[in-house]
Amino acid sequence: MSDPFPDFETFFKTLWEYEPFPWQTMLAERVAKDGWPQVLDLPTAAGKTACMDIAVYALACQHDVPVERRTAPRRIWFVVDRRIVVDEAYARAERMARKLRQADEGPLKEVAHRLRQISGTDRPLAVARLRGGMLSDDGWARLPSQPAVVTSTVDQLGSRILFRGYGRSDLTASIFAGLTAHDSLILLDEAHCSVPFLQTMQSIERYRGEQWAERPIRTPFAFVTLSATPPSHIPAGAIFPGGERERALNHPTLQARLHAAKPAELVEARAARGNGTDPLVEEAVSRADGYLQDGRIRIAVIVNRVHTAEEIALKFRDQVEGKAHVVLLTGRIRPYERDGLVAQWERFLRAASPEKPDKPIVLVSTQCVEVGADFSFDALITECASLDALRQRFGRLNRMGQTDESPATILIRDKDEENDEDRIYGKAMAETWRLLNDKANTVGGGKKGKRIIDFGFETLKTALGDVEDLSSYLAPQPDAPILLPAHLDLLCQTSQTPHPEPDIQLFLHGKERGTPEVQVLWRADLGTKEPTRWVEIVSLCPPVSGEMLSVPLYRLRRWLAQSEEVGDDADLEGERPLEEDMPDRIRPCLLWRGRTHSALVRSASDIRPNDVVITPAEYGIAGLGQSVGSEAMGKDMLDLWEPARQKAGHPPALRLNHAVLEPWLEDCPPLRELLDLAEAPDWERDAVQKAIDAVLEHRPEDDGLPGLPHWIAGLLKAVRNGRFECHPGGGIVARARPSSRNIQELDPFADEDDLTSAVTPAGQREVSLDIHSASVKWAVGKLATRCLPQEVIEPERLAAYWHDVGKLDERFQFVLRQGNELAVAEEPLAKSADVPRSAARRREIREASRLPDNFRHEMLSAQLAQQFANISDDTRDLVLHLIASHHGYARPFAPVSIDPTPPSICGQLGEYAIKLSAEDRAKLVPAHRADSGVAERFWRLTRRYGWWGLAYLEAILRLGDWYGSVFIMTGSQSEETAK
Repeated sequence: MSDPFPDFETFFKTLWEYEPFPWQTMLAERVAKDGWPQVLDLPTAAGKTACMDIAVYALACQHDVPVERRTAPRRIWFVVDRRIVVDEAYARAERMARKLRQADEGPLKEVAHRLRQISGTDRPLAVARLRGGMLSDDGWARLPSQPAVVTSTVDQLGSRILFRGYGRSDLTASIFAGLTAHDSLILLDEAHCSVPFLQTMQSIERYRGEQWAERPIRTPFAFVTLSATPPSHIPAGAIFPGGERERALNHPTLQARLHAAKPAELVEARAARGNGTDPLVEEAVSRADGYLQDGRIRIAVIVNRVHTAEEIALKFRDQVEGKAHVVLLTGRIRPYERDGLVAQWERFLRAASPEKPDKPIVLVSTQCVEVGADFSFDALITECASLDALRQRFGRLNRMGQTDESPATILIRDKDEENDEDRIYGKAMAETWRLLNDKANTVGGGKKGKRIIDFGFETLKTALGDVEDLSSYLAPQPDAPILLPAHLDLLCQTSQTPHPEPDIQLFLHGKERGTPEVQVLWRADLGTKEPTRWVEIVSLCPPVSGEMLSVPLYRLRRWLAQSEEVGDDADLEGERPLEEDMPDRIRPCLLWRGRTHSALVRSASDIRPNDVVITPAEYGIAGLGQSVGSEAMGKDMLDLWEPARQKAGHPPALRLNHAVLEPWLEDCPPLRELLDLAEAPDWERDAVQKAIDAVLEHRPEDDGLPGLPHWIAGLLKAVRNGRFECHPGGGIVARARPSSRNIQELDPFADEDDLTSAVTPAGQREVSLDIHSASVKWAVGKLATRCLPQEVIEPERLAAYWHDVGKLDERFQFVLRQGNELAVAEEPLAKSADVPRSAARRREIREASRLPDNFRHEMLSAQLAQQFANISDDTRDLVLHLIASHHGYARPFAPVSIDPTPPSICGQLGEYAIKLSAEDRAKLVPAHRADSGVAERFWRLTRRYGWWGLAYLEAILRLGDWYGSVFIMTGSQSEETAK
């Protein structure tokens, strides 16, 4: 007999081992019954990340409510307008997911049981992060029935919901648009920092409504702003806690946080005559040193520019000479290194129960820690900024209200006191400085008197109580342009994207902001003397999430043009753009757009917003970002492919290449011998394995030598018995064999290569067309039953069964058989056991098959289904579109593929005999032609189901195809499912 379902207070206390605040229980009771309010008006340090717990609990409460009647969404988005997403929120969600997964009794077990009933899997809750510099962290998206918590920046969520997923192929954009706009709760933290995005989301809420679709797909959706300054147009009844604020915040722990004293001294940093140094850097270093002398253990220095932070960290390290840890943390750092840096220091800086460090820690940072970072310091030095930004920074000072008083210093350069044109804060910084001086008290007399203002939450609120309008002291928040149906008609076209097309940065960051960004990464094995090999080299080792750095497009262009200008960038997404004035000629770099569409470029204008740019490691990183250098490859210690790839969930891999492993060749002679052997044209597997053994057994004769790092030795051991492939730049790419449970990142460009998308996951056996079709029909049926209203389930299943029938083309079977003509006569395949990773070899197979350029099997599948499947007139458009679009095309166009002499089709799909003569096939209107009906069908369905409704229907089929490919049925199962 199961335990009764717990109330929220019991669930929360069991989960975290302490009582919830009153507002958390009050909100949970409201949400579980009536849905979410529009605004949560809560102060900083009030525990707002518990909204994720509330959302998960509410979903469990409604586990048995049909999806079209639920008010609790299954995907929970916690969004912050900063480059570095709140790790504390992600870590909290991860801990919650782990505890729910492991619970075998009590309240957590009951909640987990209900979540499993919703997902249909053994995992109650998935978690993920999306932020600049990451290609993907999209495990949440692979199974649309899965309850999930995703922390994200505005850019990452906003680009997805507007059909332009940053770091993603246009061909996958509709999947993410459908998933973000359906069955989703979007919690926008500190919404006053993200006014343009707030405005855009309010339009999206309206456009996904019933008045904009003939047959809307009804799923729960809620958009909630978390802000202590609610938008003025929101009605009082839609704001929580509203009139019950006093009761909601009535808790001694919370009151201690709100009343903690945070006296801040206002200091003007004046430049010395003839001294070219930055006075703010000098003053910040001096003040930090003073706090160290006073015995402060955790000191934060927060400034407005990345370059300023770098200067302070460098100068302070020299000054303290090892007496303190000086940690530089900016948003200009790759996710893999950033995660390692935070993991190293988080336990000493966290707000709750921090460990005591061996010596004081000085964290030098930028805006990236303003919002949500669950760090707490006992002293703070901050550059003056807008009032709202300063409030956020002071939220990191004595965050838990555990000490009586925590000192701070607010600095401003004398030249900035009257600066009304600051690139980040406009007039607000100077106006705020004047306001603070007006409200400050003078402590001490004469020239030594100090101007002090208390930034404690309640004290500052009282001090500013007589200021009727604070808008001039807040960071500029330009309005977003009005999102119109015409914009959505353009944005939902992802194959091909229209030209011109709306600039979504304007809808995310406003009309006067929106510097586009790109993702850049470094590779040690890209030799500058032979750039023609770069595409082939990277095709063997495609980019992964953790190795990418997100930078402004203009900054990368200048850097590649070797401009000597020092960067003056803020650490915000969507900062104000700079005028571009630079040579178009740049150092060569590689634009990664998949194995078949990547290109070497030498012109700055060829690099577009959100491109993935790969450069040789010898270019360095100075001028673009911060590098920690641990667990990196190459002499420049910038190449992170191996460790970042493994952390992303891939099996271990290692490039046995001199340029990659150069730092360890001198200290490990057997490693040099291994590489010499691997780079020989006639290397043999057994000899390479023995050479690997020799490296693993090697011990330095001199105990003072470091030898081979343990993490590289671990990679060598893992790949020894795996797959070996020739590295185009010399050597071998060795990969460990994937386990059957290993789930890798989806290749965001796989849909563009028909051959790559037709390989089984994780190197499984080849799969027949009959079995694959039945498997996908089963998987899509399961997902549709859990995620969609009843009336669209059967069309989804029918489209799933027929989606790959176009692979009956004998030329495509030749490709799947990897050029084996004799095997083509065997049972038709849907999935090949493997495909060559080499792009050149894939081209050879394709050319030998006589398949025309841009042939897409799904377009033929739609034509065959139209002739041979039993489709009702009412669902015909939907079934055929789902088939044609299941790799991202037909939105609204198909690729142009000239096929003047197609062969006949003769085969079987279950009980259906498929026979089409060459003559009859040649008479079919090619899908790419204007009169094929593909585009008209897309627009009819867009009007029928809405922009995001059609995308969601596509997502269920496409993700079911992936899921069905992993779950390969036996013959008996497939026969039963096909009925």
